[in-house]
Amino acid sequence: MLSNWTGFLLVVSAGLCWIGIGISVSICARRGWNYDLVQGLNYFGAALVCGVLLACHAWPSASSSKILALVFLMNSLAGIANFYTYVLTAKAMRIGPNGLIWGIMQAGMIGSTLMGICFFGEHATLPRLAGLLLIVGGVFAMGLGRDRQSGTGGGRWLVPSLGAFCLVMLTHCCNTLPSFFPETAGTGSIFRAFGMYSGGVIGFATFTLPGLIRKRECGGKGEWISAVILMVLNTAASCFLFYKGLDLLAGSGAGGLGYPVAIGVCVAGFSLYSLLFLKEKFARLSLGGLIAVCLGIIIITLK
Repeated sequence: MLSNWTGFLLVVSAGLCWIGIGISVSICARRGWNYDLVQGLNYFGAALVCGVLLACHAWPSASSSKILALVFLMNSLAGIANFYTYVLTAKAMRIGPNGLIWGIMQAGMIGSTLMGICFFGEHATLPRLAGLLLIVGGVFAMGLGRDRQSGTGGGRWLVPSLGAFCLVMLTHCCNTLPSFFPETAGTGSIFRAFGMYSGGVIGFATFTLPGLIRKRECGGKGEWISAVILMVLNTAASCFLFYKGLDLLAGSGAGGLGYPVAIGVCVAGFSLYSLLFLKEKFARLSLGGLIAVCLGIIIITLK
């Protein structure tokens, strides 16, 4: 029971760190900065920090080379999928209703929960299912309530939106899967974070970097500062909070709940940020969604 609560608090803390991602996207959008560049610099810096930590004293010593290669492959795949999630989301938002698209993409958080229930014997208790539905429904409600774009692209936004939804499911499942096996969970959070951010670097190098080279664009001071802040938040969340929390939750039969709780905290926290600091007005639907997410996070911890 203690490990369950410790794991829960760790993933909640990771979700608080991830609020910085939403704030970074918001700042880049308001100031006209290139978020693709910020995201790429963040991935590169985070992978470099994790690599240095591994080289110094954190390299997993108890795992075989085959296990390390498998974990690195899974987390790298998660990183690549996560990068392209935002590529597809941005493409959909240019032609469709932003709030609905954001809700569809974030609803992919159900992937890790379904994986835990279907393949690893996690109990689909009524509180867990009710809490999950409240979180997913709340995310949709907040997105729809905040949406001011009707969309002019017909139904063309639906395909990239569903693609982003599938990639979120893939990201969460690949990141969560090692926590269900004691052999792979023992590889450590820093090694798994290194794999995740290395995958992000691959996505950035194959999609964004060639265009930046052609345009000879290297970003401004603000973009580099945003990338550094984002890197600090992400490495702290991954290396010391999220993966450790996933391992503890999986050990107590609740590994599939890690992502829904962390993302629920992130989405709710960013909504409060936009309300208190950006002075954005909340529609009743958005406020109801925020309350639903908060209730879902509370309920989902009940056995």
